[in-house]
Amino acid sequence: MTEITIADSRFAPIPGVKQTAKDFLYLVLGLPLGIVSFTFAVTMLSLSAGLAITFVGIPLLVLTLVAARWFARIERARAVLVIDDPVAADAPLEGDAIERAKALFKDRAAWTGTLWSLLLLPIGTFGFTVAVTLWSTALGFLTSPLWYWAMPNDDETIPLLDSTSVGYSILRVLIGLALLPTTMVACRALAAGSGRAARAILG
Repeated sequence: MTEITIADSRFAPIPGVKQTAKDFLYLVLGLPLGIVSFTFAVTMLSLSAGLAITFVGIPLLVLTLVAARWFARIERARAVLVIDDPVAADAPLEGDAIERAKALFKDRAAWTGTLWSLLLLPIGTFGFTVAVTLWSTALGFLTSPLWYWAMPNDDETIPLLDSTSVGYSILRVLIGLALLPTTMVACRALAAGSGRAARAILG
């Protein structure tokens, strides 16, 4: 029987600082990588389909599949940041340039890489939004005494958010402290889920 220890991030109630940093990096990078991969994949697939009746369409599709394999390798390496099990590497293409180009059309890694290029944008956008929102809220409350004094003295609408009094400042710090573990656990779960999705598709 495998012994489960608190060091195993899958079973620890609150991840450590190192894993938390990896989770945040993974989630934040999901948005820019998703934008780039989605834009490239959609553009190249559209061009390849539109030019399929010409000689240009096939080389464009080959280029798209090559780029998808390359991007899939990046995503496999990135997934290791947030999941314990490694993601299987793709099989190398063999033969000369013509044979490798033909093999691409039957290569699972090329097509799953293309699929992940399309899926990463919504997944990455959601992960980025959740991570940035949660951490901004938690750290904003926690550090509010350092900068709330500089806020304009407008009419208060919500005392917890607008008041610069000592009492509400302390309350905001306490809320920030309470939100930190919640944020860490939420980002851990979200990053691990995204990493496992990448492994399921790319592995």
